Amino acid sequence: MIRVNATGCSLVDNLYGHVDFSSDIYRKLTTRNPGDGGLATGGLVFAEAFADFAAGDYKQLLAEVASAGEPDSSNIGGPGIVPVIHAHQVKQNPDIRYRFAGVLGRDENGRRFTGLLRKAGFSSGDYSESNLPTPSTDVLSDPNFNGGRGERTFINTIGAAGAYGPESLPGDFFDAEFLLFGGTALVPPIHDNLEMLCRRGRKAGAFVMVTTVFDFRNEARLQGRPWPLVDDYSNIDLLVTDREEALKISGEATTEAAMNWFLGRGCRGVVVTQGADDVLLEQAGRCERSAMPTCRYADEVVASLTKKRDTTGCGDNFVGGMVDSLAHQLAHQMADGSDAGGKLNLKEAVISGIAAGSVALTCLGGVYYEDKPGQKFNAMKPYFEAYRRELGEQTGE
Repeated sequence: MIRVNATGCSLVDNLYGHVDFSSDIYRKLTTRNPGDGGLATGGLVFAEAFADFAAGDYKQLLAEVASAGEPDSSNIGGPGIVPVIHAHQVKQNPDIRYRFAGVLGRDENGRRFTGLLRKAGFSSGDYSESNLPTPSTDVLSDPNFNGGRGERTFINTIGAAGAYGPESLPGDFFDAEFLLFGGTALVPPIHDNLEMLCRRGRKAGAFVMVTTVFDFRNEARLQGRPWPLVDDYSNIDLLVTDREEALKISGEATTEAAMNWFLGRGCRGVVVTQGADDVLLEQAGRCERSAMPTCRYADEVVASLTKKRDTTGCGDNFVGGMVDSLAHQLAHQMADGSDAGGKLNLKEAVISGIAAGSVALTCLGGVYYEDKPGQKFNAMKPYFEAYRRELGEQTGE
């Protein structure tokens, strides 16, 4: 049995799809100075700071600016939970078990989230309940902004996640072969104790994977100085981050230098995504840094779609694909009696990640709601096959 236990960012995304960014109310509530709490078109603001900026009740302000009392749609979001749902949906080995430890409020968003989780076929059994609000992001979308190209503005409520710390985790959380800490910057008490959590996980013999998310809290607090993550990177088996976050955490000026910084501090493996550019990866002691392109076939599929899609959840599903591959590799190693985590194939994990991210490009939202088990795995197959062909063409194999 491979037990994959995860925690980190888990929230409900509420989309308000008919906001007018040129309206008087929106312009009135727009930021005047960086960090003042006003709405930032294309960016994120925290609900508490926004309410202070506007000197009003957040729910009332949201209803006014969105011109709606209820969202047009809701979805599961968060770079902690979304990858785990993906891996759970596509797993091919029944001896792999996924759990996610999080928190929900006793409110409408919490009920919404629980229903969506059930629809996704994932258990809410390791979520605790709180009297604080369910973590959420309200997404304001103006499809007519910028000449019809559209834009979004994000308002995040940390809510119950602001009181969810190491003591909130299930007592058997560390009884696992694989631990994932995903996007913990949006769960401050977990993030501020990540050093201890990774150390405890390694001591328990688990493979420890950490993924990052833009750290708005420390970006505002530190005014350009590097963001804190951990001091001892030797307790992290795999760090997955994007280019901007890698630079912000390391304080380096280039992606290559940032990777050297992480590896030089003991991190056993690093993967850096770069949007439409190559994914970079390296494992300590392998003396080889690889660059893997994105999938051309996925670009062709997206270009042929008649309905507009977006990139929401692509990065989270990329991580989910990696988690799925690594969990299966660990299961294979354990079955062979070899050293768990000793010879994991990061390239194979990235292939799985790119296939998963490619499927996300064809959907709205980060979570794929299956009509029947195996549907998402089957949807990924053409991308696996096409991407392997593309890699073969690149290497001449």
